[in-house]
Amino acid sequence: MKIGLRIPGACAKLPLPLFAAWCREAGFDALDLGGPANLARAQTVRDAGLEVGTIDLGGTQKLLSPDEAVRKEGIEICIANVEAIAEAGADKAFCVFYPQDTSQSRRASFEHWQSAFPAVIREAERRGVRIAVEGWPGPNNSALGVTPETLRALFAAVPSDHFGINYDPSHLVRVGVDYKRYLAEFAKRIVHVHGKDTALDPESLYRYGNLGPTFDQTVGFSGGDWRYAIPGEGSVDWPHVCASLHQNGFDGVLSLELEDFRYNGSEDGEKRGLTRARAYLTKYL
Repeated sequence: MKIGLRIPGACAKLPLPLFAAWCREAGFDALDLGGPANLARAQTVRDAGLEVGTIDLGGTQKLLSPDEAVRKEGIEICIANVEAIAEAGADKAFCVFYPQDTSQSRRASFEHWQSAFPAVIREAERRGVRIAVEGWPGPNNSALGVTPETLRALFAAVPSDHFGINYDPSHLVRVGVDYKRYLAEFAKRIVHVHGKDTALDPESLYRYGNLGPTFDQTVGFSGGDWRYAIPGEGSVDWPHVCASLHQNGFDGVLSLELEDFRYNGSEDGEKRGLTRARAYLTKYL
């Protein structure tokens, strides 16, 4: 298993060759790239001695549209992006599935997705690209694939080996799903892993419930009773997660996704958070 990272906000403003060189010097093995896919950017990562982890797929919101013409446009965008990812020499695409209209029900989103996504996965199969959906809840908890209920439905509709998950336990802790049981159930579907944690605050849970604050201000990357944190500083049992991944044959990239208000916002802070998180996880790999 390798340790990589998804480029956080302040560091994303740096020239990619400069940041990739820092990643290698800091001991990282891989780097995730946002979209659109670009051969030159992917080669820059490889020239630094790093592996390309995932590349963002993009266009997936349109696949959930009630408008057939919009879904068709989404299919075309996603297929073109799959082609570009393959041409960049990468084989893993990252995505989330939430609608442009976040008031749309998840049931309706699933019906629209089910009619559109098979065309995308056929291209992914043809190109040798595996698509990993992440269970980020999305605005208004509108995303698909967050809970076992909707994830099972997605895989039943599209059982392809080229369709899997980006396992991120922080989102599962946030929504109250047992991340260990989830890992056991979907272990063979894991394409990529995000290293991110969630810290829970019982006092804030008492004060706000799971509705979030009405008058108080929350810190970044939080919802009142929870906040995202770097691995080792939240509720996730990372020794268990790493051991379970290893036991189930996962030999891909565990990619740090820095969304911790204590570190985000400056180049120095983000590098410090990434370095601290890597040092913690290295003990269990």
